[in-house]
Amino acid sequence: MKLYFVTMNPFKEQEVTQYLQDAPVDLQVFKYPIQEILNLNLEVIARDKALKAYARLGRPCAVEHGGLSIEALQGLPGGLSKVVWDSVADKVCNFLDANESRAASAQTVIGYCDGKRVHLFKGETKGTISECSRGDYAFQWDPIFIPNGDTRTYAEMGFPEKARYSQAAKAWGEFAAYLRANQG
Repeated sequence: MKLYFVTMNPFKEQEVTQYLQDAPVDLQVFKYPIQEILNLNLEVIARDKALKAYARLGRPCAVEHGGLSIEALQGLPGGLSKVVWDSVADKVCNFLDANESRAASAQTVIGYCDGKRVHLFKGETKGTISECSRGDYAFQWDPIFIPNGDTRTYAEMGFPEKARYSQAAKAWGEFAAYLRANQG
């Protein structure tokens, strides 16, 4: 089965190619800039992106949207993580006072539109926000997110090591299982 993944992000392209290497698909990356709606809810954004991608391609396709929800900020930036990161980058670390919880969760939602409906696949990784940016793998907020079970940020781990914890790997794993179960 040919699967179109719509993205402009080279990090997502590289990672998704790895996540789906054993899936029953011929992955085709379609570079197309989707105008994202502003919403805190990742599912709402992923659904909208999937519908826009399908409208452009006219064939089954998948999109990805990720976000970082910080407990002390009532879940912000959530679905707005890219906008916030592109504006302030690692200054996000300074949004938290020394006495506040640094607990956070990284979330990814895959939106897959088959032409009849949009299917959503979710992954989540609990962790904390570092006190400052650390590491060289500069994919959005990877330099400030430390997954539970490790002391390093995703950026210090780099890819493919971060895939052991990655919320995106979990979401793409669910999607791959769906594709295997619905072959033919």
